[in-house]
Amino acid sequence: MKAIQSITVHSNTYTVGKACHPPGFKKGATVTKITEKNKFSGLISGFVVHFDTETELHIHSDDVIVHWLPRTVMRNDLK
Repeated sequence: MKAIQSITVHSNTYTVGKACHPPGFKKGATVTKITEKNKFSGLISGFVVHFDTETELHIHSDDVIVHWLPRTVMRNDLK
């Protein structure tokens, strides 16, 4: 099984473990994980970027680039 390491949408790249300043945020935040939205139900597709501030950025665009990480690589190896 694969995990998402980073996602690029509209020239903004969000990488797990990296700080960023998402649109609409007053302060910066660190990405904690990136998940596929409703990948099993198929009703609404897209991605969710989760931040350490307990907020989420929902991405519904088709114009995204997803960088996958093999499940065998531990998240601590990204730091």
